[in-house]
Amino acid sequence: MTGFLWDESMETGDPLVDQQHRDIHALVDYVETADDSPEQIMQVLDRLMEHVDCHFMTEEQLMERAGYGGAAAADHIAEHRELTDAARQAVLQFRSGELTSMKPVVAFVREWFAGHVYEHDRVFVEFVRSRAMSAETPEPWASKPPF
Repeated sequence: MTGFLWDESMETGDPLVDQQHRDIHALVDYVETADDSPEQIMQVLDRLMEHVDCHFMTEEQLMERAGYGGAAAADHIAEHRELTDAARQAVLQFRSGELTSMKPVVAFVREWFAGHVYEHDRVFVEFVRSRAMSAETPEPWASKPPF
């Protein structure tokens, strides 16, 4: 697969959340098309992890501000931790030489991300929008955004 084009069906309706999703997609595309040189992949993975951390914090702080709780919020946050843990494990495996290509990681991230947007983010953003709220970039990224 070369490139995963963003399409409007992935939009949630929150401008910041959607922009962060598009930025993450662009970085995943870059990882997918990059050569497998360890230096280049580690540099891109570090940027990708920073973007993902910022995005998850953006959503989780918005959940708190909007009063989005219960099982839906817990499941949503658990999925964030699942991806973060899997990505960190992949970085460790790549650094140790156990993993020599990012292709399987890219496939996992693409599948996870699409499912997460459709099953969790859209529901969550609909709840937030019903309260006339929108996402804000959290610190420290608000002062120095990774995007």
